[in-house]
Amino acid sequence: MKRLGNIFSFTFIQHVKQKGYRNGTIIIAFLCVLLPAVILPAMEYFKEDESYESRIAKVYVIEKDDRTKGRTDYEVLNTVDPNRFSDIAYEMSKSVEEAAEKAEEDETSVLLVIDWKESGYQLDVLLPEETELNKKDTDAYEAFLLNNFRYILMQKSDLGGTQIAELTMPIETVVRDSGVPAEESDEYAAAKGILARVLPYLNIMVLYFMILAYGQGTANAVITEKTSKLMDLFLVSVKPGEMLLGKVFATAASGILQIFAWIGSLFGGFALGIHFTKMVNPGTDMVLIQLVDSFGEFSGMFTASGVVLALLMLASGLLLYCSLAAIGGALAEKPEDLSSTNMLFVMVLIVSFFTTLYAGGTSADVPWDAITWQVWMPFTAILVAPTKILLGAMSIPEAVGSLGIVVASATLITMFAGKIYKSMSLYKGNPPSPKKIIEMMRR
Repeated sequence: MKRLGNIFSFTFIQHVKQKGYRNGTIIIAFLCVLLPAVILPAMEYFKEDESYESRIAKVYVIEKDDRTKGRTDYEVLNTVDPNRFSDIAYEMSKSVEEAAEKAEEDETSVLLVIDWKESGYQLDVLLPEETELNKKDTDAYEAFLLNNFRYILMQKSDLGGTQIAELTMPIETVVRDSGVPAEESDEYAAAKGILARVLPYLNIMVLYFMILAYGQGTANAVITEKTSKLMDLFLVSVKPGEMLLGKVFATAASGILQIFAWIGSLFGGFALGIHFTKMVNPGTDMVLIQLVDSFGEFSGMFTASGVVLALLMLASGLLLYCSLAAIGGALAEKPEDLSSTNMLFVMVLIVSFFTTLYAGGTSADVPWDAITWQVWMPFTAILVAPTKILLGAMSIPEAVGSLGIVVASATLITMFAGKIYKSMSLYKGNPPSPKKIIEMMRR
């Protein structure tokens, strides 16, 4: 393995210098910075202003439900929110026509029609023909009614004042994990809940497409010398195992470099987007920004060892699949053969992908015991273990053990691919059968 470093550096530099690799990395990194930096402030700028103060001064109420007519005091709605709709005059009317005639005399009045349907109450807020109000005023009042109509329903149910007070009393619930201290459970529960739903899918989808792309690139790199007629020259100075191992490491390293470049750009894009959003509205209540702002308080949620192990798992997982793809490249004599020789790589990737999706690997609600086997299987561990390590669902010994299995599997597969590469170095003809490959390796 004396020339492994030379092969690695040469292949890595040649791969990184490719126009497609360089342009793809730069363009996607630029988009990772640009899109969050533009979309987040745009969403804040164009979102509807929920604090809009409606100009409605009077509401004419028409009840079409004969069962409760005349038994409701709508003035109670003025006490619900001291900042909005707290000074509205309510007047009962017998019909829409009568209410419309009265509302046209006052240009800041609307009609509220309440009807009973089989599915429940239906509320309609209507504007008279002659009015100073607009749809924005009625939309704000309609949203207010939908959130607070329960106070009207309580009156219709003939409940007493004490009963109504009990029904409207706020309720606080706290879910604690018996294995986690109470203060830690409360402090990190919200952030962990969101990350536990986002990170698994993000990890699986990104890795799936990266592995698919770089696996194919590894297979193509392995058969380069066969197609360029340089095999005889290389076999004199370089061992086949050295050549294949150097190419696999170089291709995996270029993929890891690209992933980290995109992740860094994405973080930079979100940082810019959050900064610009706060320039648009310093008091923004955007959920994403509130979550990011809370990371300072949740600094203890991620441990340094967990982050390092998760990154090592990502890198070793990409190496594992690249080494598997190298088998297809070692078996192929020309690029056209990869469609058949690389079938093992494709099938393992697809099966692992759907296994993690449908066997609970992405769900935060699935018990840990139900997915333990996935982190001990090398081809599914790469898709499941990184997020489990980050979120603390795996202990450090478990993470190290899973990482060791992935690294050992990648080493064994690379050695096996090297033996196949050596046996197939001067082979001519169609890809051999598995039985013939074993016979060739025994010689």
